[in-house]
Amino acid sequence: MEDTFCNKCGECCKHIKADFENKKLFFDGIQDLEDSFKDMLIETSKEGNISVCRCKYLQNNLCTNNEKPDICTRYPSSPFAFIPENCGYTGKVFSELEKIKQKIRKFKEEIIDYGSIINSNGNKNESRHAEWIIKSHEKFIDKYKEYGSQDW
Repeated sequence: MEDTFCNKCGECCKHIKADFENKKLFFDGIQDLEDSFKDMLIETSKEGNISVCRCKYLQNNLCTNNEKPDICTRYPSSPFAFIPENCGYTGKVFSELEKIKQKIRKFKEEIIDYGSIINSNGNKNESRHAEWIIKSHEKFIDKYKEYGSQDW
């Protein structure tokens, strides 16, 4: 996302959550924790199995890493990014997330509609087409399962 929303507060680099045991990073969505990024983190507290960390390159709310990894330069690139309180990106990320939720809700409605076509129609071609659409929609919805798409 463009950086015009950034408040330059450094909060995103002060509260990075990671599950070191399962090698998961909760930053720009849920991602695999790469060793190169792990080496940048300093644990400041724990929340159960989750470590709350800060970036070792953050000084006076500015990054001093001349070779900043892509995950940092793109942040937040995902509507599932973990945004700190009072971040300038809050509204932008919320809006992008709502677009995905609306699409998933629409797909769920269409799954119901196409399911009724399959159940009530004797036309095999229409039924096959409806089954294909349902599978396609379910595949899209499943991509967001770890973010709670089953409840949207």
